[in-house]
Amino acid sequence: MTTKDKERPAKGRVDFTMMYAAHDAFRRDLAALVSVASAGRAADAAVRAGWATFKNQLHIHHTVEDTALWPPLRDKVHGPYEAAILDAMEAEHAQLDPLLSSVDKAIAADDRAGLADRAQALSDALGAHMEHEEDEALPLVELRLGVPGWAGFLDAIRRRQGLRGGAEFLPWLLDGAGPELRRRVLAGLPAPARILFRLAWRPRYVRTARWSGR
Repeated sequence: MTTKDKERPAKGRVDFTMMYAAHDAFRRDLAALVSVASAGRAADAAVRAGWATFKNQLHIHHTVEDTALWPPLRDKVHGPYEAAILDAMEAEHAQLDPLLSSVDKAIAADDRAGLADRAQALSDALGAHMEHEEDEALPLVELRLGVPGWAGFLDAIRRRQGLRGGAEFLPWLLDGAGPELRRRVLAGLPAPARILFRLAWRPRYVRTARWSGR
């Protein structure tokens, strides 16, 4: 499913813009990974740079979910159905680890034949996980944690990224994003961060070719 095909619910009390933007960025990179893998370009420097950025951002994203989102949500869920949603989120994260490792090994070994299948398997699994999270886990976050709980998760992401991490995170997040999403994301930043993004972070990010070699 592409970003354009994905329909999101109407905005509720909690603004999930940053989560949807991150998911769309992961989908964008997964599509690029599958494309370059099918073309037999495992050894390209641009592929390795794109993979390194994707892998780093996914690791941070899932680590902060596992430490700062799912545990406080589990403390507030009601009944076995809601608990099962969280069990599924944690299990899906664990299932992704060997798929990431298999792609990592194929890229490192320039295994062009093996990379295509492994890239598609990762794309399928991570795509299904993000859809499941959007359909079931985020409504549960809104219901049980609300605005304060979601703000705590976003604060944890900011702390984990830090200033240096933000220099990669924000340009990666908005790479290819439309003007409305770009406006919404940047509007939520303090003025110094917007200036850094425009004058330093994005120019530095685009100097490194990712995936396409351009």
